[in-house]
Amino acid sequence: MAKNKLLVPEARKALDKFKIELANEFDVDDPNHLASMHTGVIVRDLIEMGKQNIIDEKLQYDEKIK
Repeated sequence: MAKNKLLVPEARKALDKFKIELANEFDVDDPNHLASMHTGVIVRDLIEMGKQNIIDEKLQYDEKIK
């Protein structure tokens, strides 16, 4: 199976738009020409953002049930 083959080919436009939005958020001009080091940094940042969102949601939930 090809590395870049989408399970839902119709999702290509949405995926490309998402890549551009993420690149803009991280001040990257062209997401297609990134070195793996840069993409690794972006992935780590996204994971940290996700973790923080989970923590924040848990704290909000805990405050609501008190």
